[in-house]
Amino acid sequence: VDQLIRNMDTSKKRFERASMSVMTAFAYNLTFLILLATAGSPVPNSQHTVLILVGGTGDLATKYLWQSVFDVYLSSLDFGQIEESNWRQTPLVNHTFDFYAAGRSHQNKGNVILNNILKTGITCDYNEGDNSKINAHACEKILTNFVNKVAYVMLQNEEDFAVLCSVITHKFSGFPSTTVKELIMFMAIPPNAYEIVLHRFNEQCPTLRQRNVSIKLALEKPFGLDKASAETMSKKVLSYFEEEEIYRVDHYLGKPVVKAILPFRNLNPDIEQIMNTDYVERVEIFLKETVGVEERFDVYNTMGVLRDIHQNHLTQLLILVAMDLPSDLSNNIDVQQNKERLLKQIEPVSRHNSLFGQYENYAANAERHEVNGTDTTPTFAASVVKINSPRWRSVPFLLVSGKQLDIRESYIRVVFKNNYVCVSHCEDKKLEDKSRHAKQIIFHIGHGNLKWPSILVSKSFKAPKCPNSFQESSDFKLATTSVVYGEVLKNFFVCAVLKDMPAYVSVLSDILIGRQEYFVSTSQLILSWQVWDYLINTSKKIRLYENSDPHDRLDFIVKMSQLEYVHNDNDAEEMAEELAVPTHNGGMHTFKQTSASFLGQKLITSNSDHLAFILARDIGRAAVVDIQSKGSFHIAFSGGTSLHKVFQILAQSFANLHWHSIHVWQVDERCVPHHDERSNFQVLDRELLRFVDIPYSNIHAMPVYTGGRLCDPELGGAHVYADSLRHIVPNSQLDFIVWV
Repeated sequence: VDQLIRNMDTSKKRFERASMSVMTAFAYNLTFLILLATAGSPVPNSQHTVLILVGGTGDLATKYLWQSVFDVYLSSLDFGQIEESNWRQTPLVNHTFDFYAAGRSHQNKGNVILNNILKTGITCDYNEGDNSKINAHACEKILTNFVNKVAYVMLQNEEDFAVLCSVITHKFSGFPSTTVKELIMFMAIPPNAYEIVLHRFNEQCPTLRQRNVSIKLALEKPFGLDKASAETMSKKVLSYFEEEEIYRVDHYLGKPVVKAILPFRNLNPDIEQIMNTDYVERVEIFLKETVGVEERFDVYNTMGVLRDIHQNHLTQLLILVAMDLPSDLSNNIDVQQNKERLLKQIEPVSRHNSLFGQYENYAANAERHEVNGTDTTPTFAASVVKINSPRWRSVPFLLVSGKQLDIRESYIRVVFKNNYVCVSHCEDKKLEDKSRHAKQIIFHIGHGNLKWPSILVSKSFKAPKCPNSFQESSDFKLATTSVVYGEVLKNFFVCAVLKDMPAYVSVLSDILIGRQEYFVSTSQLILSWQVWDYLINTSKKIRLYENSDPHDRLDFIVKMSQLEYVHNDNDAEEMAEELAVPTHNGGMHTFKQTSASFLGQKLITSNSDHLAFILARDIGRAAVVDIQSKGSFHIAFSGGTSLHKVFQILAQSFANLHWHSIHVWQVDERCVPHHDERSNFQVLDRELLRFVDIPYSNIHAMPVYTGGRLCDPELGGAHVYADSLRHIVPNSQLDFIVWV
């Protein structure tokens, strides 16, 4: 009632200024009172939000967050109530804020740092065309008012947290019970500091929820370094906060084009119905950067490109373009369930499906930072992701990212198959439109040769419907080059974004609204790590490349589900026969590899990687010759770790052999089940057989486990295997034996 009286008084004054009578104002509020009474329940007419930016003087907060916080604050105001002569601001729904920057610096030092950030790092990016209700002078006054609302708080020990919680509780207690109260904690700090901050907050602020204060926790990546650490971190966070209170931020989900992917698919059913294996040739998801690691070196060296980009940004983009559409895009539960369903269908990525690189001056950076172990940190990676579902089976999703590349850009490119065949009256049809030009849809997320984030659709499709905040554009000046994605721009329908909202503005707005579908749930997090965990923790062969890759050393081709560099460093014919080594006096020693023989046969000597490649190459050549001459090729492998590399090269570089004509045998085996890590067959299967198209009947494993008994001499497993060799192998003679 008190609030209604205040509303009536406020409305009365506004009507008087407009020369309306007091009775009219009273009648207006009386009508409002009657409508409210008949609604059945009171409607909250105010909201107060306290935002605590933990790490509020750090790099992320300085570069992105405070500007975004101000932009969100600015957009929450009713600009219709801002007047030049008598400046004031009235929130659109009486939404008030308090802002705190929390850090470890002492109070006085923290105040100085924060004031410098707010005064030099935030601008009133006023554009008269964006909102005619506000002018530059009023915007600057709002900025001054915002800066005065931000306070620094030191958080070093339990007492500091107790003081902060007391201040917050006092702030909320000054609002009536009808006010919606919420606290947002944005953790802009390294994840290894999450636990101590959350523990102390939970310990010192136990009564906030009891006071009807809703709490939202925003977490920044990385969310763990592998699946095990992600699970541990998630359990700790969930011990303090409920799942619905947690907002794991992937800022790419806040970019305009990324947020438009699902609405675009939903608006264009004709396109959606051909987004499947029958029509799609491949999907490319790229995130390229021209910069190196620079000041992030210490952090990046423990992560590499897979943890930094593939496991989060690129995987989230893949989900949005490949997931099944829910019946209602606004239903967060349905959206999240469909995302999780797709993640469960993705096969774990192996090194046979991936290529890696590192820019050349990365090692020099390591010396300046006195960091060791940099030779295993990739700054470039390309991976084929396979989705085991009827919709996407056999469609390769190429996820590519790297630093110090030729151009900065990010996009999703869906390339469709050229499956149009003309039978009748072909001369009357524009065949070049149907067969020469690639049918593709591009979600151009940012940068590159387009000035604005846009959605491009080949004109071989009918004109698409553009999502909200996008409009159809025919401005050919949108591109900085004549050709984009292999086509001139006029061959595309273009949906261009109306306003390129910064990602963190969108992220903060979604947190305020509670749109959790734009954030990563705990189950999604663990499932995404399941996709990448093996690849991240396995050894990798890393190719060096120069800044901007001027010699195209990173170009690759796709063979089946395998990737292969176009320029192969392992090609024996291209490897130098001489190795020059500097002497102490500045001269050069020259060493030559001399030919040798062993037991009358040619002896090949080199480093282990080179030997593995030569052996795999010779196996491939022998297989081709024998299959052409007699229709089959029988090879036997022994056990031993020395063959792991050979298996990997065969799976990666020789997957296109005619494996249907190849039979694989074993030279020896241990008396352990085939699923045991010590089993020779287990290694052979894990590193080679599961990655090539070989029939099950062509795989001849030694029968070590028969009739429920292991290596029982009475069952005669060795004799059974010998009989198989005699009956299946022509002339009982294997074509190739690899024995180490």
